[in-house]
Amino acid sequence: MRKKVNLSLALKSNARKIVVMLGLIPALLLTSCQSDNETLHELNSYPSDIISTPISTSNIPAAVAEAQTPINIEPSKAVVFHSIDPTIHYGAVTLSSVQNNAGENLRVNVSGTDSFNNYITVNGKKYNLVNFHFHYSSEHTVDGKYSTMEIHFVNVAADNSYAVLGVLVDLGSGNTLLQNLFSQSPVNNNAINSPNTTFDISGLLPTNSREYFTYNGSLTTPNFGANSSITNGGPVTWFVFKNKQQLSADQFNSYKSIYTEPNFRAIQPLNGRKVYMNPGN
Repeated sequence: MRKKVNLSLALKSNARKIVVMLGLIPALLLTSCQSDNETLHELNSYPSDIISTPISTSNIPAAVAEAQTPINIEPSKAVVFHSIDPTIHYGAVTLSSVQNNAGENLRVNVSGTDSFNNYITVNGKKYNLVNFHFHYSSEHTVDGKYSTMEIHFVNVAADNSYAVLGVLVDLGSGNTLLQNLFSQSPVNNNAINSPNTTFDISGLLPTNSREYFTYNGSLTTPNFGANSSITNGGPVTWFVFKNKQQLSADQFNSYKSIYTEPNFRAIQPLNGRKVYMNPGN
């Protein structure tokens, strides 16, 4: 008789445990969903203080005047964040306007159709590519060190906000894509070549484009001279990739045989701005 009573008590105890566990399942699921949402939010947490507003090129506000580009990037002082932005939708363009442009050296202007099809998004905002151009030496420095060249991809939103991608280029291995562009450059100032060939601009980006530095800055041209302190338009959202492209010494020399003068602006003071770093993992 005692064994039957003990068995009955055990069954009741187990039943109560099952009920308690079943009651915990919704809470566990809610906690899991909250954790997933927090992770998703973290992955989309592009810094909210990076300005994305229409650019000013005259009557520039003091805050914009003090937020100039280029800057010296110090990775050890950058604020780490995690984001899936910017999403980059670059592909083929038709080389219909390859320009020997005074001030920006080699510049490739993008047609309306190619601009529509090549764009980036930041926080859901779309910026269409309008041109990409070259500087030497680089404009940005990293821990005070210049790269050999820098490529700027200029993207503009419908409200005239600017977002620029910067790719640093060092001497190293040969680069077929860069040589292709250099060979199609006009020799004379402000001349334009129209080879009308297809070119995949995504190949000019570093293999890993998820690692980058970002900050509020300005345009760097036309006041591009190394000693220029003239205020340029802003605000511009800048993305400078941590990983670089390479080109050979011969390729760089072929570029300099056309563009004999460097076109980089002097490093500008940070003036309290934050530089953020997305480690890309």
